[in-house]
Amino acid sequence: MAFDLIVLGGGPAGYLASERAGHAGLSVLCIEERSVGGVCLNEGCIPTKTLLYSAKLYDGAAHGEKYGVTVEGIKIDHAKVVARKDKVVKTLVAGVSAALKANHVTLVNARGVITGKSDEGYTVEANGETYIGKRLLIATGSSPAVPPIPGLKEGIAAGFVCTNREILALTEKPEHLVVIGGGVIGLELASYFTSIGSKVTVIEMLDHIAGENDPELVALLKKNFEKRGVTFQLNAKVTEVTANAVKYEKDGAVTDIVCDKVLLSIGRRANTSGIGLESIHVLTERGAVVTDAHYENQSAGSLRGG
Repeated sequence: MAFDLIVLGGGPAGYLASERAGHAGLSVLCIEERSVGGVCLNEGCIPTKTLLYSAKLYDGAAHGEKYGVTVEGIKIDHAKVVARKDKVVKTLVAGVSAALKANHVTLVNARGVITGKSDEGYTVEANGETYIGKRLLIATGSSPAVPPIPGLKEGIAAGFVCTNREILALTEKPEHLVVIGGGVIGLELASYFTSIGSKVTVIEMLDHIAGENDPELVALLKKNFEKRGVTFQLNAKVTEVTANAVKYEKDGAVTDIVCDKVLLSIGRRANTSGIGLESIHVLTERGAVVTDAHYENQSAGSLRGG
């Protein structure tokens, strides 16, 4: 089958580009391996904010005495919070799918692999079918970075270590959660699990949390988190993950933290491996597609990279 445009990836970049191209009258194929909406809708921004809103309501009710509001028997049911999160995500995913359909976009739920380019266009294989597109948009997003820390991959395989995907699906709160990485994702989830009663320890290699944000605001944020019970280990390097603990080195000493779950949140990497970029000679740098000011990869002519 031939299309004016093939879009690899159905996240915020991919599905919006597909909608607009379809609305403009182009024949569009959008190929998404998982659910449309990408990380943001399914495993990131939307679900975390859904959890945090539930935590906000709970915190307001639990600590409202100083405002003259007293609630007896207050409790939060994490399983019900997750169920509501799933319902919100499902509704929004359905909305994205409906918008694609309304704009005459063909959606294929599969992993797409670029196999080459001919005079007819770019060829992409998905689910055993071959598709041809005059233009190709790469919008494959990102996935959690997994550094070569001893025991980390084994911990992920065993379910002891979670990425943002797995931890958002937990229906039971961990008694003690260790977060590796003090960036935005780690802090959001540290905030939620602290609110619902988990003990949370954040291990960060830098001397501060929240990345390159304003130092004054970061200091206030850290103080607020500590007031709520979060423990921070800064300037600390994780050296190993065992079956039930995380080992880290700080000030020349190695410490073990026994915990129930570990959240790995040290950054993300581009999803460009294994999608066939080499078949059309796309230039990449540290896994990311190299583009010009128009997001075009010059080594592939009309290829658009996002």
